[in-house]
Amino acid sequence: MMRHALLTTLLTVALAIASPAAAQHLQLADLGKLAPGALNVVDVSVDKGLLGLAAAFMSDADDADVKRLLTALQGIYVRGYTFGKDGAYDGAVLENLRQQLTGGRWARLVTTRSVEDGGKELSVYLWNAGDKPGGLAVLSSSPREVMVVNIVGEIDIAKLRSLKGQFGVPDFDLDAKGAGPKSKSKR
Repeated sequence: MMRHALLTTLLTVALAIASPAAAQHLQLADLGKLAPGALNVVDVSVDKGLLGLAAAFMSDADDADVKRLLTALQGIYVRGYTFGKDGAYDGAVLENLRQQLTGGRWARLVTTRSVEDGGKELSVYLWNAGDKPGGLAVLSSSPREVMVVNIVGEIDIAKLRSLKGQFGVPDFDLDAKGAGPKSKSKR
């Protein structure tokens, strides 16, 4: 009886500790439904173990900020799809993702839409972990492109830009006219 109570208590504590990270990690499996119709697919999944391995290879003083950032993360997950024509993907897949980002500890920081740039939409969400951001999600979509970035773990927003171009994280140009990732794809 005592052994069962101890096991139950340990399991409850483990779930309480693991559940914030699990909630930050978006369920991206439905996005795989977009792959068969896409011309280009990006699928990057870098978990804590791989991030630690990458950080271990960094030694230059220039990489110190990136190394500290990587050791605080639980994972980086990127999915991107480019299509040959407008409307070639099911928008319901994106709605499922947006539902995961509503309520709970997720808070939408910004959404931009650009009619001039073909209907691009970019939304940035932050996981609230008390006094520090505990994760980030970026959803960028246009009639021909979908890009999702999910960064799980404690992040330093000021240093986050140092990840652009690494581990599949695109360079989201939030300052330029027309939101979305900088891309070399031809349209």
